[in-house]
Amino acid sequence: MSYRNTLVALLALLIVMPWVAIAGSPDVTLQGLDGKDHHLGEYIGKGQWVLLSIWGPGCPPCIEEMPELQHFHDAHRGKDAMVVGMALDYPGFGYANAVDVKEFVDRHAISFPILLGDAAIVEKFGGGPLQATPTLLAFRPDGTLVGFQVGQMTSELIEKFIRDYEASHSVFKGSE
Repeated sequence: MSYRNTLVALLALLIVMPWVAIAGSPDVTLQGLDGKDHHLGEYIGKGQWVLLSIWGPGCPPCIEEMPELQHFHDAHRGKDAMVVGMALDYPGFGYANAVDVKEFVDRHAISFPILLGDAAIVEKFGGGPLQATPTLLAFRPDGTLVGFQVGQMTSELIEKFIRDYEASHSVFKGSE
């Protein structure tokens, strides 16, 4: 099975895993690169899709995924979706080093919000123990966690997930 087919198969799992649906914005506050505390409620549950990327600046697959996330963010910024990054130390999954993360963000021209955290925080999102990076969590516009993906994603696969999710749940749109 090719890498792309594997990703498509994993993406299909995101759509059919009802145990993932957790309503409401996670009650989590993280420090941003600006040195200020940011509650995830500033981003999640505000009427747009939020893709929360958990990554580390030394993680090779994370580095490869960043242009895809930036492309997705740029295409949807201020409209219907956004990306928020949560950086952690790699490979230890401890608390992120702000200097290393800032250098990475500047070098790769990342414009979406980047927060600092560690693996323990992922459990507060409803995702269970962090298995690997990158990990992507998909939150509906109402703040419900509806997808959890371990491994690299492309902008195209994220778009497909959102389209497929919305199409398969359109019967519920009036009550959301």
